[in-house]
Amino acid sequence: MVGCSSKVDTDYDPSFSTEPLKTYAVIHKSQDGVETLDEKRLREAINREMRAKGYKSTTVETADFHITFQSAVEEDVPSNFSFGFGFGTYSSGVGTSVGTTQNVTDDEEKFAINMIVPATKKTFWHAAATKKRRDFKSPQARSDYIDKTVATMLKEFPARPDTDQ
Repeated sequence: MVGCSSKVDTDYDPSFSTEPLKTYAVIHKSQDGVETLDEKRLREAINREMRAKGYKSTTVETADFHITFQSAVEEDVPSNFSFGFGFGTYSSGVGTSVGTTQNVTDDEEKFAINMIVPATKKTFWHAAATKKRRDFKSPQARSDYIDKTVATMLKEFPARPDTDQ
């Protein structure tokens, strides 16, 4: 995903048929009651991807399925990478050395999308992405990043049978 370290996992219920599904509603309740800019971007990216797959957005009450999403940042996640340096001398069989190792940590950004059957509240499809948190030069760069992340996460979600994909 655009040259940064990432991991996307998808899971689904193989016995669930998405073929009869036509409409969806995106449901998200922010923890503090105020939708953040990233939550707005995630909602818009999900809507774009689902429309491209042939689904139609509707009200929560009439939707064939609901889509929920979450985003979170985990700080100081240990990296699998470390580096070290040392120096020493060796003379007449006697030597000394001093060394140190520095462990690297990164902040990780996590996104999750769930597709849920409204009547049973059971998840039938799930995608999660974990990425190294990046700094962005503009709001548009951040939006592009979220768009690409959501597109990758929803890549395996089936399109409507009557949609050209």
